[in-house]
Amino acid sequence: MVLEVTAKTNKGKVIAMGRKEYWEIGLDLDGEHRMGAWQIKEILDLTLPPRKTTTERFITELPKGTKSAEVEVKVTYKPAKTVTLNVHRIVKKLTF
Repeated sequence: MVLEVTAKTNKGKVIAMGRKEYWEIGLDLDGEHRMGAWQIKEILDLTLPPRKTTTERFITELPKGTKSAEVEVKVTYKPAKTVTLNVHRIVKKLTF
């Protein structure tokens, strides 16, 4: 799962506010990230389980003179390298 947050200013500039990936990391005996099943001795679980909610915070500066911005929050799932599924998307307009 991937959470991406972007903002589009009233002048059309798109700003990447933040990104977080939820996944499992396989570690070897030395604590190094490994992909092969024969190398993995421990799993570090950084997933987002079904029906569980979490709160993430991203702080960014918008360009000087920005009067409003559309903030888009998007959650996607990549079951394969070439396949991306949209899980959730919400856009809110903020005025300053």
